Amino acid sequence: MSNRAATTPAGEVLTAIDHLLDQVDPRRSDLPPQTRLEWLRLARRVQGRVEALTGVLTAEADRAQASVSTAGTPLASWLGTGENLSRREASGAVLRARALGERPFVAQAATAGEINPGQAQAIGTVLSELTPQLTADQRGQAEQVMVGLASHLDSAELARAGAQVLAAVVGPESSGLVAEQQQRAVELAHRRRSLRFFREGASVRFDGSLPRLEGEAFISLIEAHGEARRRTAVEARDPLHFDTPEQRRADALIELIAAAQHTKPDPGVGVARVLVKLDLDRLRAGAVAAGVMGDGEELSAGELRRVCCDAELVPMVLGGASEVLDVGRASRLVTAPLRSALTMRDGGCVFPGCDVTPNRCEAHHIQPWWNGGATALGNLALLCHHHHGIVEPATVGKRDQWELRIGADGLPELLPPRRLDRWRRPIRHRRHGGDGVIARGDPPDAGEVPRPRSRAADSPGLLEAGAAG
Repeated sequence: MSNRAATTPAGEVLTAIDHLLDQVDPRRSDLPPQTRLEWLRLARRVQGRVEALTGVLTAEADRAQASVSTAGTPLASWLGTGENLSRREASGAVLRARALGERPFVAQAATAGEINPGQAQAIGTVLSELTPQLTADQRGQAEQVMVGLASHLDSAELARAGAQVLAAVVGPESSGLVAEQQQRAVELAHRRRSLRFFREGASVRFDGSLPRLEGEAFISLIEAHGEARRRTAVEARDPLHFDTPEQRRADALIELIAAAQHTKPDPGVGVARVLVKLDLDRLRAGAVAAGVMGDGEELSAGELRRVCCDAELVPMVLGGASEVLDVGRASRLVTAPLRSALTMRDGGCVFPGCDVTPNRCEAHHIQPWWNGGATALGNLALLCHHHHGIVEPATVGKRDQWELRIGADGLPELLPPRRLDRWRRPIRHRRHGGDGVIARGDPPDAGEVPRPRSRAADSPGLLEAGAAG
């Protein structure tokens, strides 16, 4: 019997797979570890083969204009209508399928499970770089060579295999083409550079592509800042504030953005202004405030409150009859003399154990300005972006969280959540004379919780300097 006679139409195979998946037994608690790993490996292989087949079928349907003849719409639109895909997701699926459909050897190897989707993508990228240097016959040979290399190279190694492929296809003459291929790769990376933003509720998601040199510099910068964003020993005891490496990298990027905002742009270039319209009663009640951010997006009261702590903006506070109660100037709410006083007093982030320097901190209003809090030294403290988010009070309801206050001696101190210390005994940063340790057990006298050990504020002139700002 020939292989052709033994084959089954793709539709029947996919229907059978879909039906069999409905019959999967969910009880797997008694599986031995080895069986779990075997099933995991098999599931990933099946996933890759089905993904490749999906790409081939998509490319064939696109080439045959199937959606145009049956529904009168391009394939990307047809996919979005039937599967609730965004335009970006549907268009991306069609583009990836076209690239796979143009390379029959890669498509065949992927559907057979000989290469995984990541390897297929890496092969496609290298072949795109090599195409201008090769004849039609050589392109087919290069594709077969790369599929062969995939048997022992992963996707990252395949992405660097251009010179090896040229040597196999062109022979000794390839030495002169390698430099050209590398230059083409650099030029292609430059043409492919991109940055896209997608607004999703209270988040902004983004993706893009950078040339390798700039991309590696970006990675190194983020990793260096992310490494410095590790949790303090005090914070590490709090199970509700666990940072993943991805979150630390996000914090590092936010910190870099904040640093860029503090630079002085050239006149007329890159000057940004945020106009925020506030209804005072709604803001006090924790309702969403209307913030015109250039794109019409609204900010929550919590987001707005953090922006207003130390930002370039024009706040417009409206009373009950929409009368303007206060219009701030387009300058930092914390003046330069006051910022200097904060730096002298706090020396950096005041969260116990945090070593973020003052130039990377934000000025936090302990009593929010929108609730009557003054922009004065006695109502401000320096916090890094990460700990600013932990300390910022909730506006809707109450939560068991860290609380910042200024002690009787004029130095900032933190009250831990009740889940960590039911007495909420204050602790201070070591630079303020505290031991940075959450107290354990009941206090000696339950009626009077002791204050944290600290140095007295020796410089009353500091308060005067802050007030003068």
